[in-house]
Amino acid sequence: MLFCVDPLEYTQRLKEIATELKAMKDAGYTAGNAGAPRILLTGTPAGRGSDKVLKLIERSGGVVVCQENCTGIKNVYDLVDEEEPDPYMALARRYLSLPCSCMTPNQGRVDRIGGLIEELNIQGVVDLSWQCCHTYNVEAYTVRELVENEYGLPVLHVETDYSDSDIEQLKTRVEAFLETVAARR
Repeated sequence: MLFCVDPLEYTQRLKEIATELKAMKDAGYTAGNAGAPRILLTGTPAGRGSDKVLKLIERSGGVVVCQENCTGIKNVYDLVDEEEPDPYMALARRYLSLPCSCMTPNQGRVDRIGGLIEELNIQGVVDLSWQCCHTYNVEAYTVRELVENEYGLPVLHVETDYSDSDIEQLKTRVEAFLETVAARR
């Protein structure tokens, strides 16, 4: 089942998945190559149909351990305050606190990326921008400054679109980036 609207059923399915994943971990199973460079993918969403960069990273020997974007981990942080008496205000505060590039200033995104680098032992960052998504392009400089200057990690900024016309060029760039990451480990 791909979509579940019943909250109780959804919760039960999540519990089943968590149990299954724990059993896999206990059995020694790991996702991806245990020695692969640990990559944080940040920037614009990378969902079904727009996941070519994510696939290139993993096919080239990296492992994306976290996606800090609108379709990734952003949605599980800063949950709605259930103690707020006004539910509309609680929802508004939650959505206005998202570290989205549409919000400015956006220190929350910088803080979140730094925290994820530390928490997840990230070894390199790929910052993805879709062409004409100018807000993420504007933040690319700030992301590069943070990753390179504060964490000493390599960063690759990729600007692309939904077409496959640049796959080979991107593959070359991603492979070179992963070689850089591997050389620093």
